[in-house]
Amino acid sequence: MIAHGHRRRFLLALLLTSGFAAGPGRAQERDGWSIEPSLYLFLAGLTGTVGIGPFDFDLSSPSDAIWHINFGAMGGVRVAYGPWALNTDVLYADLGWTNGNLSGSVQELIFEPTLSYRVYSWLEPLAGVRYLRAGADVDGPLGHSHAATRGWVDPIVGVRLQAPLAESVSVNFRGDVGGFSVGSKLTWQLFPYVTWRVAKILSLEAGYRVLSIDYENGSGANRVKFDVVELGVQIGVTFHIDL
Repeated sequence: MIAHGHRRRFLLALLLTSGFAAGPGRAQERDGWSIEPSLYLFLAGLTGTVGIGPFDFDLSSPSDAIWHINFGAMGGVRVAYGPWALNTDVLYADLGWTNGNLSGSVQELIFEPTLSYRVYSWLEPLAGVRYLRAGADVDGPLGHSHAATRGWVDPIVGVRLQAPLAESVSVNFRGDVGGFSVGSKLTWQLFPYVTWRVAKILSLEAGYRVLSIDYENGSGANRVKFDVVELGVQIGVTFHIDL
């Protein structure tokens, strides 16, 4: 069962996707290969529930736990030939938390390869997988315990949309949905953002990203529950290289 807040955000994802899906114009394809490496910073907050062994923490209640970022690394690369593109996104975060006499951390790795095809200049459907690996540590009066690390793969389908605002500025949207109980019960993502091409080889991006994951596996001390929505501002830089 999808929580009411999750269901409302998921419906919003479908509405935004369908809202872009209109208009003529085939894409003008470039010959040859291109590569676009990127680095970004995802300033995410968390809502939902994280379960670590026998402990559940409601992230929507500030009194339950205080979270902070221990470490994070994020980036991606896009390799394209004509209308086809292989897009790979990687995110690693180590999130620490404290709750009274308890403290610990949650580690998250996301690896997301997708294949896309530009049908029109504004429309690029995509399909791929989202691999997510999550683990946790707990320190308390009884000592240190480590919840078993879990890794799973979710199939995803989605779309990239683009609309120019000026010669060097465009508004974009990246959205997907997946899981379907293959790994997660459900996962989805929304990322509207603006791109500014400041030079031939360089562009800057800023937007607001929402990533939802509903997963639970294991029992006892090895139980891992990750029913969260990560949302916040994302800023980044992309380099454009024609081969």
